[in-house]
Amino acid sequence: MNHEGKPIRVSQPDTTRRTLMRAAAGSALAASLLPFAGTRVLAQTPVRRIRLAHTAPAAHGWNVWSESFKKSIEAKSNGAIQVQIYPNAQMGNERDIGQAVRSGALEVGVIGVGLTNWVPEVSITDAPYLWKTRAQAYRAFAGTFGDELRTRARDKGFVLIGWTDLGFRCITNSKRQISSVKDMQGLKMRVPISKAYIAMVQAMGATTAAVDLSELYLALRQGVADGQETPPTVVKSNKYYEVQKYIARTDHVLTTGYSVTNPKFFDGLSPAEKTTFMAAASDADNFLRAHTQKEEVDAYEFLRKQGMQVNLNVDIETFRQVCTPLVDKLTDQFPPKLVQIARATPV
Repeated sequence: MNHEGKPIRVSQPDTTRRTLMRAAAGSALAASLLPFAGTRVLAQTPVRRIRLAHTAPAAHGWNVWSESFKKSIEAKSNGAIQVQIYPNAQMGNERDIGQAVRSGALEVGVIGVGLTNWVPEVSITDAPYLWKTRAQAYRAFAGTFGDELRTRARDKGFVLIGWTDLGFRCITNSKRQISSVKDMQGLKMRVPISKAYIAMVQAMGATTAAVDLSELYLALRQGVADGQETPPTVVKSNKYYEVQKYIARTDHVLTTGYSVTNPKFFDGLSPAEKTTFMAAASDADNFLRAHTQKEEVDAYEFLRKQGMQVNLNVDIETFRQVCTPLVDKLTDQFPPKLVQIARATPV
């Protein structure tokens, strides 16, 4: 996909075409040499091929989900369905991938905030302290809350097939340890370029700095921002422990991504293929959930060993008290009906 969201046609090299033509000719010749009389040539069932794209590197949760989906669906279908994964933005950025899935140029995409370009309601999962536990979030996704988002996604040209748990977010900074929300006063925090995230951090009492993620390490080192908020696995992988002293487990947002497929492609599957397809997506969800939870625990221990001062016992209720009114106020970001369903889901 190009940056305007239009499919890019990739032409085959002449050598590839010649190879394919020779292979086809060879197959035709072999077939002609078979004894015709009394011989039945059995037709092979064609393999269904799925292209799956995302923007993340191999170690990222999106690729973990993708590899699990591939392994599961190929095993469940006895190889009748094959998946080719395109990581690292090989198919473009999130918007490009979303547009490709929506147009049918790509079968499956795993994306995050990019889906809000078409389905703004999915921003609900960025509502601070929407969930009290992971189990509550998982029940909501599997129930009425998930059904609502699936309906809205389908109306906009996507079949929502999976929810990627990328981890609860924490807060790091270079000034002081965070034990309650009052410790956020006076800090300058980097946040994603998002109305919801900016409002959330300001409600906590900090000021915000708009810094692209690719420039965050340098910004933290130079003091452009005192701190930032991402899952602890990102603190580990991006080496923020080299430029941050304190880390607090605030669990303010469960970072969520979405796995989507094209409606026409999905509707073209046989009933058996649909069952296999959705079972593999469910397997991938469950695999990533277990993986992410283990990675979180390991990340905090790793960061402690790197010299960061780790606080796993933050007074989360003080954060919840200042963020709850914000969720109710930003109705354009967090639809009240979805908020109500989420909060009513058993913990």
